Amino acid sequence: QIEDLRKKLLSFKLVPRRNAQVYSYDNLPESCDILIFGPAGSGKSSLLKTFYRALHNTNRLPRELSDRIVVKGTDENEGTTKFTGLQLKPPAEYVKKSISHRDASQKSEVDYTSGIMVHDTRGQIWMDEKEHEQLRLLMKGNVKDMSMVEQRNFRYAHLLWEFWKKDSELFPTDIVRRKSTLKTRPHSLVFVFDGSMDEIPNGEEETKFYKEIIEMAREKHYFYPQIVLTRIDKVEAQVAQEYDLDEFEAEAKLREILDLKIESAVLKLGVSRSSVHFIENYHPNHEDDDLSIDYHALRLLHESVQQADTYLQSNLKEKTKCVIQ
Repeated sequence: QIEDLRKKLLSFKLVPRRNAQVYSYDNLPESCDILIFGPAGSGKSSLLKTFYRALHNTNRLPRELSDRIVVKGTDENEGTTKFTGLQLKPPAEYVKKSISHRDASQKSEVDYTSGIMVHDTRGQIWMDEKEHEQLRLLMKGNVKDMSMVEQRNFRYAHLLWEFWKKDSELFPTDIVRRKSTLKTRPHSLVFVFDGSMDEIPNGEEETKFYKEIIEMAREKHYFYPQIVLTRIDKVEAQVAQEYDLDEFEAEAKLREILDLKIESAVLKLGVSRSSVHFIENYHPNHEDDDLSIDYHALRLLHESVQQADTYLQSNLKEKTKCVIQ
C-alpha cells in the first residue's frame, strides 16, 4: 500500500481528463498548493518534513528544505515565523509511449506530472479577528512566499471593526499581492492540532475560531478541509503512565482514546470523520524509517492532492462561444 501511494503521488497530474473544447486550462497551475493552518506549536512544520520523508523514502531532508523553515524556540510559543512554500515534488515532463491498434506502430508524446507544494503558515496564537482575517488573505492567495509574519505580542479584544481593516494593517504592504489567481491561491487546506491535548481544539475560544475559519473555507469552495491530530506518541506515553496494562490492553486503550479524540474534533468543528487523521510525525532524532508513519502521512497527502484537484476542477472557466448570425 505504501509503494502504491508513493507511485500515485509521484505520477500525480492535476485535472488529468480534460475537455479543451469546453474549458480553458490557461490558468491551471503546474503544482497543487496545500496550505497548512493550526495553532502555534501544533506540529505543522514537522508534518511537512514527515510528508517529504514519506514521499521520497528518505531520512535525509534537502538543505534547502531545512533552511526555508524558520522556527523559533517552543518557549517563545511562536513556531514557524514565515509563510513558507516548500516543494515536495516539482512538476516534471516525461515521454509517454503508446502502440497504435491499427498498424502496431509506436507513438511517443511528451506528457507531464504536476508538482506538489505545501505552504507552512505562522501558527495562530491569539485566535482574534486579525488572525482570522490573515487566514482569509492566505486562502485568497494574496500573501507572497517566504514572507515574515509578525504578530503583536499581546491580546486585543475581539473587535468587529478589525474585519474592515486594510490588508496593509493585517500584513506589511510588501508581502501582500494585489491580485490572486488560481496559480497563487491554495487548492487544499489542512488544519493541524496537538492531539495530546485534553481538548481538541483547546477550549471554547480556539474551537469557535477554527470553526469559523472552516465555515469560511467552505464558502470559498474548500468543501473538505483535512483535520490532522499530531503527537500520537505522546498519547501512547500517557496511556503507559496512567494505566497498568499489558501490551494488548494498552493498544486497545490507545485506540479507544484516539477514537474519542477524533469524535470530539468531528463534533466541535463540524467535519466528517473521514476528514480527521491521527498522525505521528518524524522527530529530528528519528533516523529509522517507520512504515506506520509513512503510510498515514502518504494517505493524508494523497487525500489532500485529490481535494486540490476537485477544487481546481470546480474553478475552471468555460470558453466563450462565438455565435455567428
